[in-house]
Amino acid sequence: MERVKSKDITIGGIPIPVYMGSDGEYRWSMRQASKAVGFNEGWLSDTLRTEGNALNRLKGYGFKEDIVEFQGQGFIEGNLISTEDFMAMIMYAAVVGRREQAVALMAAALYETLERRADRAFGIIRDEDEYIQKFEFRYASILLNKGLRSAIGEWIEENQASLQEYTRQYSIKGGQRGIYASALGKIYQHLFGMQKKSINEVLDVKSYETPKSNVHVTQLQSIAQIEDLAKYIRRKGMNPLEAINAAAEALMIEVEEPRLGDRITRQDVYRVLGAKQELGAIKSNEQ
Repeated sequence: MERVKSKDITIGGIPIPVYMGSDGEYRWSMRQASKAVGFNEGWLSDTLRTEGNALNRLKGYGFKEDIVEFQGQGFIEGNLISTEDFMAMIMYAAVVGRREQAVALMAAALYETLERRADRAFGIIRDEDEYIQKFEFRYASILLNKGLRSAIGEWIEENQASLQEYTRQYSIKGGQRGIYASALGKIYQHLFGMQKKSINEVLDVKSYETPKSNVHVTQLQSIAQIEDLAKYIRRKGMNPLEAINAAAEALMIEVEEPRLGDRITRQDVYRVLGAKQELGAIKSNEQ
């Protein structure tokens, strides 16, 4: 039975311990991994025990059953899976299980990976706390975005007779997709006082990119808060745009300038290090 070190991290809003073995390999709790992808804590243990179709399909996504027992504090024992097996669980839960948590976790993790690669290519260094913050808000935004889409979809189904009047009143084109796009556009209007194209011009990013991918984490959090509240307000008989207006008012949202996530270039690092060296030299000369 292996003895391991552990640290607590947060993935998708779910606290989960990550373990490091004597060989330096990272491993994950079977129970917490099951919960992180949207299943109950005993799902993986049950799947392995029954050896049914679910296990066969899980193996199809690269699950190797690379499991080790570990000795925790006192007499607590548990089972740990490899990062590769955790990835297989995420894929299975997202594609086969259609678990929103797994879909959001996979999307947010991929987003962070691509962003890190791009930052490295351009010599950009980010504070690690910003990466973690942006990952968490991105994960929450994906889940809440799905919730708002679902609420708008339900509203459309319940109001087929008045849809034409609604789209005419608010000059919406593009059917159901246009209704959702207009809702997101209204959120941008409340936060930034401008539409997507203008926001991207301010951020100096491609016109087709979603502002949610580029704005500062605090602004991404505001978007998520409006989405979260709007999907509940809609139950009071409001249409999507009315619900968003009410949510923004309740949250006392004020218009602000769109901001990119905080970035530090390699040149900035050299400049700061140079300044520190100069300060150190001055202090040495004074002594």
